[in-house]
Amino acid sequence: MLKIKSFIFIIFTSIIIYPLMANEFDIDKTTVKTKLLSFEVTHFSDGYDIPWGMAFLPDHRVLITDISGTLWLLSKDGELKLNIKGVPPVFFHGQGGLLDVEVHPNFLNNSLVYLSYSEKLNKNKYHTTIIRGTLEKNTLTNIETIYRARKNDFSKTSHHYGSRIVFDNDRFLYFSIGDRGLKEHAQDLTSPSGKIHRVLDDGTIPLDNPFIDIKNACQSIWTYGNRNPQGLAKHPETGSIWESEHGPRGGDELNLIQKGHNYGWPIITYGINYDGSKITDLKIKDGMDQPINQWTPSIAVCGIKFYTGKPFKLWENNLLVTSLKYEQLRRLIIVNNKKLDEEVIFKSGSRIRDVEIGPDGLIYLALEKPGRIVKLSPLKE
Repeated sequence: MLKIKSFIFIIFTSIIIYPLMANEFDIDKTTVKTKLLSFEVTHFSDGYDIPWGMAFLPDHRVLITDISGTLWLLSKDGELKLNIKGVPPVFFHGQGGLLDVEVHPNFLNNSLVYLSYSEKLNKNKYHTTIIRGTLEKNTLTNIETIYRARKNDFSKTSHHYGSRIVFDNDRFLYFSIGDRGLKEHAQDLTSPSGKIHRVLDDGTIPLDNPFIDIKNACQSIWTYGNRNPQGLAKHPETGSIWESEHGPRGGDELNLIQKGHNYGWPIITYGINYDGSKITDLKIKDGMDQPINQWTPSIAVCGIKFYTGKPFKLWENNLLVTSLKYEQLRRLIIVNNKKLDEEVIFKSGSRIRDVEIGPDGLIYLALEKPGRIVKLSPLKE
């Protein structure tokens, strides 16, 4: 009887469990059909705790941040993976770690790379810091601090750091910082938390920043009332800056970022507290911007990118949106700053942390479990 049960167990695992394991390993070799086209998902690189940000160099190599504190440089084909030295110590705890990476628009001439990360001030105070350095082979040299919070702005919480980085067409640098779990700070102009910031590429405060003349205000602030912004993207035609931010329980937002505007958190929101209680009775208020789109229930929106390139030409200027909670990549059609349509184009089976468009026009996704990068390539119809 025992032998019969053992035989049945072996047959069962062969039929049921082993194919499931095979499918798990084959998830990066998948064909997907969407409304407009079909594409193939293939493996590009692996071996990460959580790949958080990606930035392509002009020669098609790609920089990838691992939240645990390592900056990687991958060859064009993803086969060669170099650990970049010279990265400052990061506070890897909770939602903190090595976060986004961006390259200077004039990288060909200056080799400048920008990083955002959570920095430890002392044993129990932390905040988001932005640095830049020169990439020389496999080392980051000439490190300069672009932004560091004042000492009294560092806090004990280990979440809501933001933080994305993007350049606009005039080479102003934008970066996001979350409210650090202290929601009242998002409306406080003396606090850097819960804001989108704008500086020159060397960290200098632009003279036309909106709050530069307000006493005690953080002069780098560009917008405020932003809860936990983990997506920033530049529109390829208008040059405008767009932002995605995590709501609490519901109320994830997509916003068009405009000088000096207040996006409402926590005075207005479509979300509620995680325990089901109200945050506020208000969803709309004069002087506070409504999101271009909001997701309730929350999709845990993260990195975003407008598509440009030839391979997925039918998606030109569409916004690609990643989801942590639902493990999806979505495509939004936006015309005249209004969302016309939304389509789930890929269900990854893993939290999608970031999306980037390579110089080849292909789409690259940073997945969390296991930590890896996959590539989306269109199929010929």
